Amino acid sequence: MQQEEIDQLLEKKHAGNCTPEEIAFLESWYVQWNRDLPLGLTAEELHEDLLDIKTMNTILPSESKSKKLKQGLLIAASLFLILSTGLFFYLQSQTMKNGTDQLALHDIDPGSNKATVTLANGRKLHLNDLKGGIMIGNSGLAYNDGTDISQLSPAPKGTIQQLTLATPKGGQYQITLSDGTRVWLNAASALKFPSSFAGLKERRVELTGEAYFEVTHNGRQPFRVQTATQIAEDLGTSFNINSYSDETTARTTLIAGAMQVQSLKDLQGKKQAPQVLIPGQQASIAPGGTISLRSVNTAEALGWKNGDFVFDGENLKSAMRKIARWYDLEIVYEAGEKTSSALILDGLVSRKSKLSEVLKWIETVGNVRFKIEGRRVTVTE
Repeated sequence: MQQEEIDQLLEKKHAGNCTPEEIAFLESWYVQWNRDLPLGLTAEELHEDLLDIKTMNTILPSESKSKKLKQGLLIAASLFLILSTGLFFYLQSQTMKNGTDQLALHDIDPGSNKATVTLANGRKLHLNDLKGGIMIGNSGLAYNDGTDISQLSPAPKGTIQQLTLATPKGGQYQITLSDGTRVWLNAASALKFPSSFAGLKERRVELTGEAYFEVTHNGRQPFRVQTATQIAEDLGTSFNINSYSDETTARTTLIAGAMQVQSLKDLQGKKQAPQVLIPGQQASIAPGGTISLRSVNTAEALGWKNGDFVFDGENLKSAMRKIARWYDLEIVYEAGEKTSSALILDGLVSRKSKLSEVLKWIETVGNVRFKIEGRRVTVTE
């Protein structure tokens, strides 16, 4: 290649318009040029001239040397851009790698099937982690596979006991009630229910936390779920209720069938009639008791039940509350409020993943970093 073509490539590189192939050629050419210095300018001379320019003590070289110096400086500038760009991406990858290694070093396993059931007499039973759920049958409590639970005797005939199924942080469990209704309980949640609905005017259960219901409709006894802020009544349906105390609103999402929701404050004050939902709608109850309806992506509401974190335009702090419940964590924020509130997440991550994998995914989509210390996760910028 002629010197004129080399000069054109150098100027093109300096302007940032070189193709990857042209950059590769220049790198190869420079290595060869530096080996035998065909331009007649030694490495020592080039180094001295660069130092002279930096210290503003440059003595004007001859026309020939000036041309060579210009060429040398273009080469140096080009190589500087190439090497600095490569170094930047290398350091970035090392930072990400070191961050990932740090997270993996202190990793935490995902939640699992963990729960307790509290009997009417206050006795608390720790349920088998290897089982997925329990059911209430004619013989009392049993696991879903029919295995008896601690040889419990059924209550005397005609006696109805109040029982409570509770999951800790990092736990989930499923129960089939005496009428055949199935309930999936998310982490840090509790369901209070009667051992039998026989002879009752309604089938009422009480929920704290989050649960998914598949209700058996019998046409005689309405099925009602009471939380701290609302009463949700089944009209033949499946639905999800999220009513954690650390969330600002309680959300009920109808999956199929029909249901109605009424705020407890409205029920007491008779201000607002029950709101009837259609499939795909979500009722949100604000702290003041006002109910608002909107259409939603039901996959987000059911993500936890199907084994996933599904984020659909969710801010970081809301997402971290879900993650904290499932991995049993304390979350500490060192990142600025603006960063924490502005980061919006969209996507899906398996709840079967280790904590480091979930946090690494968030790091790739947002300008945040995480540090794991025991069961404390610190969010930094």
